[in-house]
Parts: sequence; C-alpha cells; structure tokens
Amino acid sequence: MELRKHLRRLIIGIILIFLIGTAGLVGWANLSAQEATERAVTVLHDNGVQLEDGRLVFQASSPTDRGLIYYPGGLVDPEAYAVTAQGIADAGYLVVIPKMPLNLAFLGINRADGIRTDHPEIESWVVGGHSLGGAMAAEYAKNNEDSLDGLIMFASYPANYNDFVDFSIPIMLIIGSRDPGATKQEAFYEAIADSAMLYVIEGGNHRQYADYSFQKGDGVASISAAEQQDQIIAATVKFLERLD
Repeated sequence: MELRKHLRRLIIGIILIFLIGTAGLVGWANLSAQEATERAVTVLHDNGVQLEDGRLVFQASSPTDRGLIYYPGGLVDPEAYAVTAQGIADAGYLVVIPKMPLNLAFLGINRADGIRTDHPEIESWVVGGHSLGGAMAAEYAKNNEDSLDGLIMFASYPANYNDFVDFSIPIMLIIGSRDPGATKQEAFYEAIADSAMLYVIEGGNHRQYADYSFQKGDGVASISAAEQQDQIIAATVKFLERLD
C-alpha cells in the first residue's frame, strides 16, 4: 500500500511538471512571437482578411486555378506577411498562410493538407515559407512531391540539401544579400543550381520579408521593407507564371 501511495504521488508529480512545463512553453511562445506592425495590419483590414480556422486566406481578385501555401517564420505572427501575400493575391493567385502551433512550423509541417482539401478549386499548388517556415515547407514538398507544382524558399534552406538534388518540381530561392543566412542559402542553391531558380535582393535582410519589429542578429538592410517586399512579390509572381 505504501509503495502504491509513493508511486501515485510520483506519477501525479510528473504530470504536474509536464503541465507546468507545457503551460510555460505556450506562454513563452506567445510572448516571444513577433507581432505584425501597423503596415501589415492595415492591409489585412483594408482587404477584410481575418484569421479563420487557423489560417489567413488572401483571395485573388481575378482568380486562377493556382495557389500558394506560405509557412511563416519561427515565432512570427502570420499576419506580418500580409503585404507580400496580398500583393501575390492581387496578381491572381490564392495565398493561404496557416498559423502554426506555438508559432513554430516544425509543429505543423502538414498544415498544408487541410488547406488543399478546403480549396478544391485550386488545381495547382506551390508551397513555400520564410526562414524556419521555408525549411518545413521543403519537408512537406519532399513528402508530397507528386502532388505539388513548385517550392519557394524565402530566406531559407532545408536540413538536407541532397534531398533536393534533381527534385522533380521547380524550386526558387529568394535571398537577401544582407541576410546573415545568405551564405547557407547560396550553398543550397549551388547544390541544386541545375534545376532551380535564384533571385537575389540586393540590400535586403532577413526581417523585411515580413512586417515585424525585431530580428536578433539580422543584417542592416540598405533598402526599405516596401522595396524588399515589392521585389519578393514580383519574383514570386514571375515564378508562378512560369509554371503555366
């Protein structure tokens, strides 16, 4: 009986530690998430885009049958990508940004599945993402290669370059020249250059792919966020057009 009592207390203690730890992690992730700046919030408001069913949906004004699923960067509010997403949607492409568990894309690699199911009108899907989101989008593409039409890496690279050598679907990398991670992104491109496209944003950094206030260790951009995002929109639309 005494042994059972001690065992029960031990189990209860482990459960309490787990619950406290989980609550702490949730609180930390929510407090650490980079919120969208007023510029992004204004775009959301003006276009009537709200977080519904765990995702932001940017409808094309003149719809095509092609869509882009965009995974946000680690600990970045998906709303921060509103300007870029709306710009791509304005060119005729559905753009959907899922909110990730704890704002960490590695906890929601397969979020694209539900999006694709809920939009049967889209016949051709491209996946992509920023930073950690791009790495996880690449993992999703690797596991769904036969049913996708493209992969876009926004300031990102995958864990294993070799998985994408001679990849069967087109890949584009968009790299900011002042992004501290540019060297690794360029190394990924060199590994797959025979079957990939590259667009370099001269003067662009890591943070300005979206509209949030802070990025630890980032390079100093020599162009504005608006200029950088205009280039991102143009490069992305050109890539999507080439898939026709």
